[in-house]
Amino acid sequence: MARAFLCLLALGISSVGWTQPPARDTSSDTGTGSISGRITDATGHPLSRVEVRAGPNANQVEGRSALTGADGRYEIARLPAGTYTIVALKANYVRTSWGEPRPEGPGKRIPLADGQRLTGIDVRMQRTGAISGRIVDEFGEPVTDVSVQANRYQYIQGTRRLLPSGRGSGTNDLGEFRIYGLTPGQYYVSATLRNFGPTADDNADRSGYAPTFYPGTANVAEAQRMTIAPGQTIAGLTLNLLPVQTAKITGTVVDVEGRPAATGFVNMMPKTMATFMNFGGPIRPDGQFTITGVPPGEYTVRAMGAPNAGVQDGAVADVTVAGGDVSGLQLMMLRPSTIRGRIAFTSSSNGSAPPKPSSLDLGAIREWALGQPVRNAAKINDDGTFEIQLMAGHVQLRVAPTGGGNGPNAPANWRLNRVIYGNADVGDSGIDVPPNGGVEDVVVEMTNHGSEAVGTVTDAAGAVVRDAFVIVFAQDQVRWTVQGRWLAVSRPGLDDKFHARLLPGDYFAVAMTDVEPNAWTDTDFLALAREHATRFSIADGETKTVDLPVTPAPVF
Repeated sequence: MARAFLCLLALGISSVGWTQPPARDTSSDTGTGSISGRITDATGHPLSRVEVRAGPNANQVEGRSALTGADGRYEIARLPAGTYTIVALKANYVRTSWGEPRPEGPGKRIPLADGQRLTGIDVRMQRTGAISGRIVDEFGEPVTDVSVQANRYQYIQGTRRLLPSGRGSGTNDLGEFRIYGLTPGQYYVSATLRNFGPTADDNADRSGYAPTFYPGTANVAEAQRMTIAPGQTIAGLTLNLLPVQTAKITGTVVDVEGRPAATGFVNMMPKTMATFMNFGGPIRPDGQFTITGVPPGEYTVRAMGAPNAGVQDGAVADVTVAGGDVSGLQLMMLRPSTIRGRIAFTSSSNGSAPPKPSSLDLGAIREWALGQPVRNAAKINDDGTFEIQLMAGHVQLRVAPTGGGNGPNAPANWRLNRVIYGNADVGDSGIDVPPNGGVEDVVVEMTNHGSEAVGTVTDAAGAVVRDAFVIVFAQDQVRWTVQGRWLAVSRPGLDDKFHARLLPGDYFAVAMTDVEPNAWTDTDFLALAREHATRFSIADGETKTVDLPVTPAPVF
């Protein structure tokens, strides 16, 4: 049986590692306050070269940073008055926020006044975990060059998906692997072997291995889940690969003129992230393509032509492999479709002029699928007209400000109000983009009108809780869409109150102290959260007080 090199799928998704260079000071404000402290490991030993960030949120997208010295001490100076969270980052250590209630939690927020020198903000970091073991075949022999991943469920683009985490490993000559950089949580270990040897004829050896979850199953529902604590190593695993008969996929790619495509590439990926394999091959001059070594499963096949002015023709088809070869597959290239329209602004609530259309970031988003872009950005002209080139399918238009500023006409003060197409508001339902066609006369309406929900969060004893997430979402489930206009996430501020800007309507509101990032984009999460939520309605321009009790986050 031919042994193979590993095919690695570049996912662009990583939850650990933190090997990026230190964050730069992205704020134009300077102040006279400072925050200092000491970073140590779990034993109290000082850690050097830890990146410590002070910023407005748990991910510290903006803010300032400093590196610890040999004594583990840091100081972040020139901070303006405000509320901060402190996050410590170091390779092979769990990202740690000061005062976090759980590993990788949001951390407590720190009020800082002008000129205040806040000391003693110390953080104790714990090492990440690891999983090690061996990969063997059906005869108990070690298998080399197997891709081994630790996978965990995460919220991506509105759904809870199984995604790789930590630093994956390839097996050595003894079949050994070691996955490291694992943050605390629950994982499923998977192993994948690809056979890159060409299939010369129908009599060639078609034996191979299915993507296999520990302890030896192709079904993630039957896989064994492992819980990793901070610094824990689970060793001694033995995973037996599942032998299968692989298939050969052959077909033809036809270009937009109906002729055999002479150039391009065909890519084949599983329809689920539960397996991490990527197959492909070039389109031959006669339009034919061949993909070998494909185990049974559900796949999406994509053909992409040569780029033309940055845009590619493409074709997509779903294929089921059940052990036998698939032949005669025909892929017909389609030109990108187009959405055209204009950006409009309602009358201003404060009489100020609206922002320039070019200061907005408009795009079409679609349901997440492996191997395809989730978002296609618009080209916005100075007069507010825009054009989006994209592949056919169901999409929703979303817009956000890109410019800064704090004035009354700053882009951040304007938000999506409606998306009008065919005399209907399709901001929630979306738009079906036809193949080889276009959607015209779409109006994306922005407004700076709005309402605000304000309130405090309390625990069971009636004490005020500042370190909580407040999630406000529409009562109408149709409006539970990704990056939707009927969702707001807030945290209480220095006044112990949360502030949520909203469009007028009927809402649920719920407060939680322990919730996974982006969980509120998942409709299943919202369906469980509403069972403990407070109902309220709010009118245009109204400020409504909505006090909330802390509730536990849903458990899946």
